[in-house]
Amino acid sequence: MWHFFNNRKRLEDLSPLEEVVENFCKGVHPYGPFFEHVLEYWEESKKMPQKILFLKYEDLKIDPKKEVAKIALFLGKPFDNEEDLEIVLNKCSMERLKNLEVNKSGSIFSHIHNSAYFRKGVVGEWKNHMTPEMEEQLDKITNLKLQGSGLEL
Repeated sequence: MWHFFNNRKRLEDLSPLEEVVENFCKGVHPYGPFFEHVLEYWEESKKMPQKILFLKYEDLKIDPKKEVAKIALFLGKPFDNEEDLEIVLNKCSMERLKNLEVNKSGSIFSHIHNSAYFRKGVVGEWKNHMTPEMEEQLDKITNLKLQGSGLEL
């Protein structure tokens, strides 16, 4: 989100990542306290798995076939065969989507280019932007907030 918002701002208005991480750990976030929202959906997904599908990006990257098949089943549209699943995986691949002309040069709003919605799509890319101290701070608050929930992020 930091990358997305900073992509829209002038250089002098950029928020330092250290400040954003600190605020995030305090629960100050544009959409409210992150961990409370995530835990609420996590708990509800366990109570009502037919209504809420809880996915993690890392799982999608590790086993995209399994996770996309899970999404299709959740939507009541399971794949009839492996070929259809492969077609969907190809059409939805990060590489294909970010290289579509509309996503390289188009924009939804005059100040937000479609390319702003695409980064590398690599698990762990954050390590190239955060310091070990920021990582430790995030790990500490994550472990504290998710303790006892059975959810691991």
